[in-house]
Amino acid sequence: MHTESRFTIIRRILAVAFQKPLCMTGSVLLAVISSLAYFVPYLAVWQLLQTLLTGSSNSAVVLRLGVIAFFGAATNVLAYFASLMLSHVAAFQTAFDLRLQLAGKLVRLPLGWHMAQGTGKQFHLMGAGTEKIQSFIAHKLPDMVASVVYPVTMVALMLSIDWRFGVAMAIGIAIAYVFHYLSMGRGGARHMMDLYYDALDEMENAAVECVRGVTVLKAFGRRVGAFRKLQDAIGDYTDMVIPYTRNWEKHMPWFFTLVGNAYLFLIPAALLAAPDAARWPDFAARFLFYLILAPSLASVIPKIGRIMEEFMRVNTEVQRLDKVMTEPDLPQRADGDTPVSSELTFSGVSFSYEGERVSALSDISFTAAPGTVTAIVGPSGSGKSTIAALIARFWDVSEGKISIGSTDIRDLTLDALMAQIGFVQQNDRLFSQSILENIRFGNKSASEEAVIEAAKAANCHDFISRLPNGYQTEIGAEGVHLSAGQRQRIALARVFLKNAPIIVLDEATASQDAENEAAIQEAISRLIRGKTVLLIAHRLGTVCRADQILVMDRGRISERGTHETLLAENGLYAQLWRAYCGTQDWHISKGGAV
Repeated sequence: MHTESRFTIIRRILAVAFQKPLCMTGSVLLAVISSLAYFVPYLAVWQLLQTLLTGSSNSAVVLRLGVIAFFGAATNVLAYFASLMLSHVAAFQTAFDLRLQLAGKLVRLPLGWHMAQGTGKQFHLMGAGTEKIQSFIAHKLPDMVASVVYPVTMVALMLSIDWRFGVAMAIGIAIAYVFHYLSMGRGGARHMMDLYYDALDEMENAAVECVRGVTVLKAFGRRVGAFRKLQDAIGDYTDMVIPYTRNWEKHMPWFFTLVGNAYLFLIPAALLAAPDAARWPDFAARFLFYLILAPSLASVIPKIGRIMEEFMRVNTEVQRLDKVMTEPDLPQRADGDTPVSSELTFSGVSFSYEGERVSALSDISFTAAPGTVTAIVGPSGSGKSTIAALIARFWDVSEGKISIGSTDIRDLTLDALMAQIGFVQQNDRLFSQSILENIRFGNKSASEEAVIEAAKAANCHDFISRLPNGYQTEIGAEGVHLSAGQRQRIALARVFLKNAPIIVLDEATASQDAENEAAIQEAISRLIRGKTVLLIAHRLGTVCRADQILVMDRGRISERGTHETLLAENGLYAQLWRAYCGTQDWHISKGGAV
């Protein structure tokens, strides 16, 4: 970020803005016209001073110059307003397109990328980040054009009327900018801006995490100060901001004083030039003109500074957008093959997460036949969930291949692959839509009758019918409260409606009360009939009847077989089973846990 040239930054932002070229070209041209028209009244005043002090004025000349000044000021205002109108149209359309492009890109990225990034950054970019880009295009881009046209025109005007007075004002501006540079510290404005926003982002992220964990803090009687990450982030932000603010306060008042009183540099220039003045009225007219022009610097120059600050700020968001948009898509064929069966096969599969030296999976091989249940068990961190993630191509395997019906899943289109798989997870997400649409998410073309049949199969039709608006009840609407078990059964109805030939169960009944667990277990038993089932098990009580059990240990399959054969081997599975059985006998008494 720190090594980019200003030209690179400008080019990047303009590339985003000019996605709507007609509106933006019109906005830029009108901003140029507005900026040039800003100086027309000053030229009219210059002509008026000359005619008045040389005695050549008359009412017709004064009227003509007044009309010119009026139309110059009116053109300045109207052209600027029209420029803003066009830039706003372009900004709204660009933001709309950016969000669609970003959403499309996020869909094409591997799901593993989403899991690694987390939702916070994506939410910020889709919302506040795109909003900043929109605001910059709408409000600041016309001002950025003016920030280029204003100083060029002003310098040309200052040097063309009387170069001596022009040089005097330029010296005053140059001295003012020395103080402006000193106020930014040794690294300059961009460096300070980067440090500031980095520290601010860290503090905001830590604050969000603290708010989310406030229940834990209260439950353990701890104060917010106990949240070390937030303390450190606030400390880093303070250590950065306070010295910078003190340095800014020491130098910036000089900058504003010199810019606002640039006319003071005209007096020495006038004293030096006056003895050589051949025509006093003309000399006096030029001097008065520069006295009138000087105060305009107090509004134009600080405005340019604010534009550049916004410019650096929006560049950060554009960089973040660029970073996401240039991430490699999940490779997939445009016209993939079609699986001939739902047999799932892992052949010598190895996988390592990005940046990790230790393999998450090493040489995994097994076959899950249609109509059978394959359970995967093992200690925490042994690679169980990674296997499920690879089936859905959250990531692609590092070595080996995964096949469905002898077809490598990389040779399937993503739509074809996902049509083969139904996921039932512990915490499936429901959307802020009607229950009908939430279930229909499994099959967008399904009729309402098919949705109801799926709900009945998932044991959720009865409680849905008792809701105020039945299947049209909005999830999350006021007064609508669903338990975790009810939400799980609605999510399960989605999988019923999808009717995929391969079902992946990731401990779907964990954390449920007895009533909901029984209802979900009954629904799952219907769901898996005739399917290829992969069961990721954390509680061994759910795997006893599996056709085969794979025992994972440190990314490898250490044992495989049925429940009975694995117990007879007295290996890792037998240890896990004894530990599981011990937890079933655990209870609390007055003397403590036994």
